[in-house]
Amino acid sequence: MTPPIELPPPPPGPDERPWKDRAGLLEERARAMGALARWYLAPHRALLLWLSTLVFALGWSLAVSGFQFLVKGEIIEHVLGVIFLGLALGATVPSSLGVASGIRRDVFVGACLRDWAELERDPRTLPHWRVSGGALLWLGPSIVLTCLGLALGGFAVFADIGTESFGTVAGIGIVFAVAGALGMAKAIDYYRLVSRELRPDTGVPDTHGRDACAPDAPGPGSPYDDGFCDDGFCSD
Repeated sequence: MTPPIELPPPPPGPDERPWKDRAGLLEERARAMGALARWYLAPHRALLLWLSTLVFALGWSLAVSGFQFLVKGEIIEHVLGVIFLGLALGATVPSSLGVASGIRRDVFVGACLRDWAELERDPRTLPHWRVSGGALLWLGPSIVLTCLGLALGGFAVFADIGTESFGTVAGIGIVFAVAGALGMAKAIDYYRLVSRELRPDTGVPDTHGRDACAPDAPGPGSPYDDGFCDDGFCSD
């Protein structure tokens, strides 16, 4: 899988765009979006998220047990509490740092992907950057993980499990729900890009107040002969 340092950069500004025609733009757009989408929805990144979630949940359980040992007041329990807290730090710190680093990369790559998508819209190039099954791989398990987290949270709140188990069950439920929400957000973001690509051109002004440019119809003031108009470039 392409490492982030080798991924395509964001699209150049309006005054720096090298494409001489719409065909060149669509070719470069499809190439860049293909590399970005494959990295964005890489299966190994989903596995890393789920593995980090499990490791963090284990660390949370160890931390709760460690605090419970410390408050008992016995020397042996104090020693066990310190050991458990040390193991908890060894599990929660690396996993949380890994998830935070992954979120930062996902935010950057997702923004680049959306910027490239907003340059134009052409369903014919969709097969060149669409990741078959990638978003479903993220969406399905993420829904299951979120439901499991919500079920654990509800069980901790409404079931009579005692204060000692409440922190463990509720904490694991929150961790699972948050991890599942992250996966669902990524999948939904990708599905929105695909839906935008397939949306029919209605010819009405878009949300930025610009007239939509038909793919094969020349626009006023267009520097290209193939019908690509300057209004086709969108940049937030």
